[in-house]
Amino acid sequence: MTVAYSETISSSQGGVFIKILLLWKGSLYKLVYTDLIAYLLIYYVFNISYRVLMPPETRQNFELVVRFCSGMDKNIPLSFILGFFVAGVIGRWWEMYMNIPWLNRIAFCCYGLITGTKDTFEVAKQIRCSLMRYMNLAWILLMHSISERIVHRFSNTEEAAADENGGVRALLENINRCDKVQLHFRKLVTENEIDAFARAEAEYKIKYQKKYVPDYWLPLHWAALLSKKAMIHGYCDPRSMVMIMREVERVRCMMHTLNIYNDVMIPLVYTQVVIIAVYSYFLLQLFSQQFVNPKLTAEMMSARTNATVMPVTVTSSSSTGDVIDMYFPIFTVLQFLFLMGWLKVAMCVMNPFGDDDEDFHTSDILDYNLEITSRCVEGQSAPHYPEGLTEPSMEWLKKSAGSEGDNMLEYLDAAEMEFSVVPPPPPEKFLEPLQMTGRTRRERLQRRLARAAACCRNGEEDNQLVERRRRQQQPESP
Repeated sequence: MTVAYSETISSSQGGVFIKILLLWKGSLYKLVYTDLIAYLLIYYVFNISYRVLMPPETRQNFELVVRFCSGMDKNIPLSFILGFFVAGVIGRWWEMYMNIPWLNRIAFCCYGLITGTKDTFEVAKQIRCSLMRYMNLAWILLMHSISERIVHRFSNTEEAAADENGGVRALLENINRCDKVQLHFRKLVTENEIDAFARAEAEYKIKYQKKYVPDYWLPLHWAALLSKKAMIHGYCDPRSMVMIMREVERVRCMMHTLNIYNDVMIPLVYTQVVIIAVYSYFLLQLFSQQFVNPKLTAEMMSARTNATVMPVTVTSSSSTGDVIDMYFPIFTVLQFLFLMGWLKVAMCVMNPFGDDDEDFHTSDILDYNLEITSRCVEGQSAPHYPEGLTEPSMEWLKKSAGSEGDNMLEYLDAAEMEFSVVPPPPPEKFLEPLQMTGRTRRERLQRRLARAAACCRNGEEDNQLVERRRRQQQPESP
């Protein structure tokens, strides 16, 4: 996500545009200030050299260079090339954002479709919890391969060597050690599931002789299998199982699309054309926008040679009159901000899974997914249900033939036993973020109340002014 500034433009009072222009985080100035400083330094090197250091002959040659560059910078179709490039990059960026899976829909679907009787509510909750564990694990494994924020979240310098040697096991153990994972699920991956990934890694290395990247779709297969097991054990009917399968497939399709967008970049040759066009244009602008005084140069050369020297025609017209000496190239700087900022924005959002201000906050999205999925699967045990709204007992759901020989209940009990021995994280780890969040919300509320009070005062003053004018316009009684 980009930097949020909706609070700034929530009021229509004057000065809003000034507040927007003064924002620094994620701003245009933060993107281009280093390039602009370098550009102005080079500009003033030539400018001061022309004014102070160059002899008359060199000044005249410099004026010829300025005249040549003034004609050449018009031949670069920069607006067309850059506009087409930025439109494609922004469209790609938006499509990538729309394909980031948000797990609230499948969590709601699982809660509504996977249920049971009064005696089996707890087992239904375990099934929902396992399904959400698998969905979150698939999400993390996908983002770990494309997002720098997720890579940094589940790795550190002390465990870098262990991650190289331990392979997928070290990554999954880092996921289990995450504070937010322990808060919502205690553990996201059981030892049995870690062993399954380790076997997949060993088989992949033997077969392909390459480094194994954890398959994000493997937990989705587990979720599909668990959905079928839930159906034969009577925790959902066949239609509900099909609906859950469709939701799992929808998430898998979004993940696959996101992976393709990450692998298939905009053609390098097109990016190089745009970069060369922009920087060559401003290279010409370094000379074409310089201040020159051909009349003064001609007078200096005439005084040195005792002969009449005609001034160089710098512009396309034949006029050699006086020009305005602008010591600071204000319009050149504005043009640099527009065009170079356009290019910088495109380069930033070309890979939106980095650490820039404009990149997607995948770590925050993960926190949201962990929280919403854990709260949805709780069912009646969650405290956010009104008193009297109880879970219905679906007595009509029956087991299918073959459920007696299935081991789903043993599998869920083993996972629950493993979760029960994991202590919850200490509340001190989450107390400070909650306090910061509360303070931020209070500050926002105070700002909104202040704006509302200001609007009320302005409204009262306007009413008083209208009433005063109305009284002045009334004719005086005789």
